[in-house]
Amino acid sequence: MRRGAHVTLDRLAVMTTGELKAEWARRYGAPTPNLSPELMRLGIAYRLQEQRLGGVSRSTKSLLRKLAAQPKEGERKGTPPRKLTIGTRLVRDWHGVGHTVTVLEKGFEYDGKQWPSLTAIAKAISGSHCSGPAFFGLTDPKP
Repeated sequence: MRRGAHVTLDRLAVMTTGELKAEWARRYGAPTPNLSPELMRLGIAYRLQEQRLGGVSRSTKSLLRKLAAQPKEGERKGTPPRKLTIGTRLVRDWHGVGHTVTVLEKGFEYDGKQWPSLTAIAKAISGSHCSGPAFFGLTDPKP
């Protein structure tokens, strides 16, 4: 496609991947993220519409941000998962027996063995499937 040529939706449908990447960079002022040609077409088409008809109003953007921040139905809003430092010890009392887990560089150590996840350890202790982070008190309790 020659430089500065007018892009239409019909033209987008037949553009090569290379042409789409160049058009994306021209329209967005940034390199193309790792997208399929179809998603690039949709993104460029949206930008064309936005440039010709105007973008989303400030009030709509504000409303969308508020809606996105609200928890979905059945979902709870809580603190993000904690980052565990190597060497941290997690202690849990289960039916009167103390259990200590040590955070390793890759996985966890419990009962003299290395484990891939807290969930696997929680299942070994409790005998049933449950969230490892929740079992060791790393997440907010459910309401």
